[in-house]
Amino acid sequence: GDVLENVMLSDISKLQYTLDRLNREDFYHAVDKILSAKNLYVTGARSSEPVAQILNYNLSLIFDNVKFIRPTSSAEVFEQMFSIGEGDVLIAFSFPRYSSKMVNAVKFAKQNGADVIVFTDSDISPLAEFATYLLIAQSDMASFMDSLVAPISIINAIVVEITNRKEREITDRFDKLEALWDEYD
Repeated sequence: GDVLENVMLSDISKLQYTLDRLNREDFYHAVDKILSAKNLYVTGARSSEPVAQILNYNLSLIFDNVKFIRPTSSAEVFEQMFSIGEGDVLIAFSFPRYSSKMVNAVKFAKQNGADVIVFTDSDISPLAEFATYLLIAQSDMASFMDSLVAPISIINAIVVEITNRKEREITDRFDKLEALWDEYD
């Protein structure tokens, strides 16, 4: 059949599946934790890394306390997260063919008292047991490549919710950024 149509209809199905099953309470509590975090750490490995970078980029425009954890090696992940603790939040992304680096990162963060927001595909994901808040998004695809439409949609919703809650501060911040961008081309 028409591959374009089939893939897009499949993505619509994934979005609906995710919407029907996403724990709204976890979603809103995750937003609350992001808003109150001392430090925000964002990470993802393999195909999840670009999704994590999208969230990191958007949160960095809003907050000054965002750190992207590059999943180069397990040792370097721990070096970058060494100071994580109470009051901090780790946001981790991992989907099937789960990364052991991500499992170890969320375990380490949880053991050090940080809240952990996990984006994954199932409550039986190896990361789920360490999640303070579990955001489940369907990601499977009839190919070697996963569909990341649903997790990106949840990211969009998080950014919109944060923007709604901090509208005045974000407007002021972007006014200053716009002035800088204009001044320095």
